[in-house]
Amino acid sequence: MRLRIPVLLACILSISCGVDEYYYLPQVPDGDINRTSNMEAVIDIPPIDLYYAAGYTIFYRIYPSGHNTLAYITQNYMSTISSSLASDYSYLSGAADPTNTTTVPNSSTFTDRKYFEVEFEGADIRSKLSTAGGTLRISFPATVSGIPIAIINGEQFNLFRSSRLISPEPDLYFRNTSELRDSTKANDNANADVAAYSGSPQYAYVSMYIAAIGTDQTNFNSILSKPTHISVFRLTDY
Repeated sequence: MRLRIPVLLACILSISCGVDEYYYLPQVPDGDINRTSNMEAVIDIPPIDLYYAAGYTIFYRIYPSGHNTLAYITQNYMSTISSSLASDYSYLSGAADPTNTTTVPNSSTFTDRKYFEVEFEGADIRSKLSTAGGTLRISFPATVSGIPIAIINGEQFNLFRSSRLISPEPDLYFRNTSELRDSTKANDNANADVAAYSGSPQYAYVSMYIAAIGTDQTNFNSILSKPTHISVFRLTDY
């Protein structure tokens, strides 16, 4: 019996006792996103009561296009906007599908498609999109030179492209400019977050996904929930 007690105590004191803990983050329900047009979306972000959750983040990629529309862009219309947009959406649909239990997303799910994380000017997006949840409104103004904004629980922030970009042109704002649409600049040194487009595009769109993010307490790697597609927004002309 004396030999069994230390073994039992060790098992009790062990976090897993030989059984790995499964770290799961809930997905934002698609029904909690209200898309009125391709200029605005409102998201009811649910709270997360899990100690390993850090909050939420938003992934994005920009797509120049020769087509102009202010209507909400459905999957059927994506190939008209950009073949790259349609391809990326199809690729990510498996990770986003709540009924698909075999595809587990991670950071490479988005980085492999050259998706980056949205930033808030002057604030950390993950601290603002916290585990407390709330209401997030993303708005792309129709007026020329308008700056896209995010309003989370009453706080307003300008939307920024990723600061991880090496030399973004012309700047970090989500605005439709000739530099942004230039396919020769859609490379790792400049606009890595922009998909190249053949032809002479006059417009630009951005596709966004929201996902909960946290940390695996075993290996301290980042973990993601299944992402939810927010919308495809039309960038404001500049």
